[in-house]
Amino acid sequence: MIRLAAAFLCCASLLPAADAAPGKVFALVVGISEYKSLPHDLWLQYPDADAKMFSAFLASPRGGSVPPENVVTLINEQATTAAIRHNFKTFLKEKPGKNDTVYILMAGHGTVDAHGAYILTYDADPSDLGATALPMGELKAMVEQELNTAGHVILLADVCRAATIAGQKTAALGGAVADIGEAPGELLGLMAARPKELSNESPEFGGGHGAFTYSLMRGLDGAADADKDGSVTSGELIDFVTKDVSKLTTNRQHPRDFGTMDSGLKLSDLSRPGIKVP
Repeated sequence: MIRLAAAFLCCASLLPAADAAPGKVFALVVGISEYKSLPHDLWLQYPDADAKMFSAFLASPRGGSVPPENVVTLINEQATTAAIRHNFKTFLKEKPGKNDTVYILMAGHGTVDAHGAYILTYDADPSDLGATALPMGELKAMVEQELNTAGHVILLADVCRAATIAGQKTAALGGAVADIGEAPGELLGLMAARPKELSNESPEFGGGHGAFTYSLMRGLDGAADADKDGSVTSGELIDFVTKDVSKLTTNRQHPRDFGTMDSGLKLSDLSRPGIKVP
């Protein structure tokens, strides 16, 4: 049975091949299925698996052969508020340059309270979100900082999987994520669902993934190559994921894109070996 949950996949997940863009590639990949302060029935099933699959793709020749020192993957208890902030302020601030591309992937719960929207990190306390979670406004500021440092920022956001956390429904979260798209610079964002929609995760999707990430990875593996030229561009990926997720979820979930990056950016080189996408 497909489970609806609230998740945030803020990510740089559209992957250029090694020769698709000048410079190096860096990535911060976050997947949180388990939460220190949430009851088990509010944990998610597959964000950690989504993050692992994405990192594996980045490491593959098809995803650009990104070296391990250029990718930080934070899974479950590793993905604290402090750890995410630390990697934005050190790893992503200090290493990328103007010729480089930064991918940010975050998969997990998102939520709102009377004061705003948040990413629910592993150690966030739903009774004190302002002091313990990662505010969406802070994430926007971090992305804007990256746009001042790196040549391209690719952000994938899957933020709408949960029902109710801290007494608040998460349906309003999508608008806060879309606001990040107003940041100036070479930004490409893809959000898993429209505002007021919920993301889906299920063992039906590649043996256990979110519908959004499963579709994204299928597209990058070649299903999105509409013109059959041996590569997947950002425009092709957006078109494929938008239609495929709607199909997978019987029209309950509709991804949306934002930002100003060129739709012709090559994200995947199909002439090179990739990973096995079920």
